[in-house]
Amino acid sequence: MPKRPVRGPVPIYQMIVNAVKDDIAAGRLKAGQQLPTEADLGETHAASRLTVRKALGVLRDEGLIYTVRTEGSYVGPEDAPKIRPAWPREEVAAAVVADIRRGDFKTDEVLPSETEMMEKYGVAKKTVRAALALLREQGWVYTVPAIGTFVATPDKWPDA
Repeated sequence: MPKRPVRGPVPIYQMIVNAVKDDIAAGRLKAGQQLPTEADLGETHAASRLTVRKALGVLRDEGLIYTVRTEGSYVGPEDAPKIRPAWPREEVAAAVVADIRRGDFKTDEVLPSETEMMEKYGVAKKTVRAALALLREQGWVYTVPAIGTFVATPDKWPDA
């Protein structure tokens, strides 16, 4: 998005709205694509966070974007597949799934400890826990409290 020109008769929030609309129309922003963060939009347009939020509110009201709490705003419609880089928890989960598929971890076998996974994947404990939660949600693993996390049987896997 180009930087805004010297302030004129158009309010700053409307300039941001127009810039996002122009990017959507020109194909620089596609359905499902994540918009820049509020901070990035504010820096690009020399606007306060409040002004950026007002602009995003207008775009939401017009149905051009939608916002997911803790993720950010995306170009609508909401049912469009999200276009964004994978989060670290998703990358770790994908690596564990690849290990399971390759046979490195067998059914009902305990996975490495959180500390071992932190070292292997170079991420924080919180990220490992989030990855394991994602894998549990998808059916790849199950956890026995105070014992560990185990590989689920193949019939529980999402593509079974």
